[in-house]
Amino acid sequence: MAVTTTDTAVQVSVELTPKDGVVVEGSSLTVAIHVTALRTATIDRVQVELVRKINYTYGRGNIYGAVFPARERSLETLLTTEVPGPGIMPAGQSRTISATIPVPVDGPASVRGDLIDVGWSVRCALHAANGQVIKRERLIDVQSWGQTSATDIGHAPVGAHLDRLVMEFIALSSRMLEPGTPLTGILRLRAHEELSNRGVRVQLVRCEEVLHGPGHQAGPVEPGLPDEVGSDADGYRYAESVMATATVARAGALPAGTTVDLPFTVQTPAGLPAPSLSIANLRVHWELRAVVDVPFHRHPRLALDLLAVTASRQPSQPAEPSPLDTD
Repeated sequence: MAVTTTDTAVQVSVELTPKDGVVVEGSSLTVAIHVTALRTATIDRVQVELVRKINYTYGRGNIYGAVFPARERSLETLLTTEVPGPGIMPAGQSRTISATIPVPVDGPASVRGDLIDVGWSVRCALHAANGQVIKRERLIDVQSWGQTSATDIGHAPVGAHLDRLVMEFIALSSRMLEPGTPLTGILRLRAHEELSNRGVRVQLVRCEEVLHGPGHQAGPVEPGLPDEVGSDADGYRYAESVMATATVARAGALPAGTTVDLPFTVQTPAGLPAPSLSIANLRVHWELRAVVDVPFHRHPRLALDLLAVTASRQPSQPAEPSPLDTD
């Protein structure tokens, strides 16, 4: 039986290219395993694995009708590459073993969220002649173009509590959300009657949805605001986080029948914690959300889906023009 141990005759370190372990889906990662013999040792073979871990929180009910958060965890080995070992290594000798790992393009990339967490790593296992297995693991960050949610930019804006005014985004710089690239545009308001408010803000919001727990067959959930979809009893969980806020108007009153244009700039974080994602029962989507803070009433709001990418540069093909680029 193979025994994994840290008390070995060799010293092992793992180097990645790119060195920071940040790789874009669909590209490749080079793994260099540096081995130095502390005393005479024999390494027969070396395995390199690409591993993805998916953790998410869903709602689980019990026989008494209560619903509580439960955590589902899965680990998947996406690729295993085996290369010959250096064989017999006298004390003091050093060898480097290299392997190239392709990163698939059709799975969830790295996600760091409140409900959904997707982590990637490279695992290296050196099999010695005496049955020992020396293991090393390096975490990597897989960036994404968000193509599993590419249709999000085709969704129309979704409003709520708009009985007293009309809200509209115009002249939006882009519906693609890129790390460190601000979003600019104009929020157009037209009140049906004079409307006092405590301010108007535009927010960048990350929304996470777990549609159901493991093994549950659920129908599709239409995009919308959190109070319109799902329930804990069905395993559904929802969480959102405001990532950036721009105040575009201070407290005052919107005059009746007058169109008010409010320019805005929302600063996008330099590192996005998750791309747009839609697979199986997991969904991450990003919204540009405008909110009018009306005292003693439900706040009118307008939400527009964006396509978030975590990769640092765009593919060579031009992006589709935004239908909101002009007024």
